[in-house]
Amino acid sequence: MHVTLEHVFTGIRPVAYEALYFDEAFNESLGRHLRMGRKLVRLDRNGERIVRHVRYEPVQAANSEAKQVFGTSRASFLEELDYDVRTRRGAWRTIPNMFPERVKNTGTIAFLDDAEGTKRTLEGDAIVKLFGFGGRVEKIIVAEIVKNYEASAAFTREWIATH
Repeated sequence: MHVTLEHVFTGIRPVAYEALYFDEAFNESLGRHLRMGRKLVRLDRNGERIVRHVRYEPVQAANSEAKQVFGTSRASFLEELDYDVRTRRGAWRTIPNMFPERVKNTGTIAFLDDAEGTKRTLEGDAIVKLFGFGGRVEKIIVAEIVKNYEASAAFTREWIATH
């Protein structure tokens, strides 16, 4: 299942947005806001690339679809991002702690110059190979991505306005 998202952040140029996107204080605040347990595993920077790996353990609402599918299991995932500083584009993938051989979640993210500031674009694909309900899990994954990126965009806009 494919997902495409775009968000425009006014008043901030791509180089400044990039600095914010990789700022740990901002990301820790965002993680708390999204109720995503977050642990930085790896952060390597040089003049050309940023490689970041973060482990997330989302807090699921008792009545959420994800909670219904996973039950009492603690669903977590490792997000790996390999970002090219020159092009302001990165490739990402997430590796779930459950069924990692059956769930593939990959995509790209880019920070583009926009007349109003910065346009963040996300492309992704969720492919789940679970007999009988893979399609349902794909829909849940994509819905979580959309929900979290929409909430992230709102939080980021507020952060930009107040910092």
